[in-house]
Amino acid sequence: MRRILSGVVASLALCALTVAVQAQSFPSKPITLIVPFPAGSTTDLVGRIMAQDLSKTIGQTVVIDNRGGAGGTVGTEAVARAAPDGYTILMGTIGTHSINPAVYPKINYDPVADFAPVIQYGTAPNVLVVNPDVPVKTLNELAQYLRERPGKVNYGSSGNGTSNHLSGAMFASRQKVSAVHIPYKGGAQAITDLLRGEISFMFYHYLPLLPHIAEGKLRALAITSAGRIDALPNIPTMKEAGMDDFEVSAWFGVYAPAKTPPEIVKALHDAIAKGINSPETKKNLQVQGVDPVNGSSEDLAKLTKSEIARWSVVVEQAGAKLAN
Repeated sequence: MRRILSGVVASLALCALTVAVQAQSFPSKPITLIVPFPAGSTTDLVGRIMAQDLSKTIGQTVVIDNRGGAGGTVGTEAVARAAPDGYTILMGTIGTHSINPAVYPKINYDPVADFAPVIQYGTAPNVLVVNPDVPVKTLNELAQYLRERPGKVNYGSSGNGTSNHLSGAMFASRQKVSAVHIPYKGGAQAITDLLRGEISFMFYHYLPLLPHIAEGKLRALAITSAGRIDALPNIPTMKEAGMDDFEVSAWFGVYAPAKTPPEIVKALHDAIAKGINSPETKKNLQVQGVDPVNGSSEDLAKLTKSEIARWSVVVEQAGAKLAN
């Protein structure tokens, strides 16, 4: 028995030593950043900014691996199943870690148990816009317009389960109106159809909408952030426009697989945080309409859990559950 116990103790000590050595030498090879959305998406552009900074800081290549599909679940699951050594990490989003667990009956990963949060990276609010042929100029007027046309007005989104989809569903639910959701495979086609009048309104990331708003081709009614934004200073927040508790900002966070050694998680956090603090990176993110965030790993863990709880309620109230 004494020999067995000695062997167990020795094995545990060896494992601890191995982990310590790995953490001290990390990183000794390229890191793969899985982006669970297509190239050219906002998440992809944000991921590339982060990867470039991380590569400079750690002196290793950071390879972008775009694995889109099923609302981001494909790429997210790949990281959940990856080796917990810090060499495969994820650019997660509000969709992958908060909305997907609420809208899909079954996903093949646990957004909390299967991941080690590294850092919250940025946030991006949505703006509510309408085609100018829709005769409304305020939130209340839009609600009344929908109330008078139950089930006859379409709104678009960049896909099922996205923050802009759920923003529309939440708006309809809380206003007690009926509108038809039209999901697109990305925001570009949705914007095109909104400009054509194929759909009447849409919540979406404000940056690609700015030129159309400036030219009068779209009309902005409200912004979903807590405060007004510099790019649209005359557009009220949802609260100012008459709807309380409607703050919806898409967010981005970096995750490693669960059981990644804390020393490696800290090394990743510190390296990424250094990049976020640089004026150049802040400018690059703001060009993409993203506000940089430099929170702790614990902050991202708390955000993930609170957002899961929040969106579960929203999806239930809005009846927005989807089939896998």
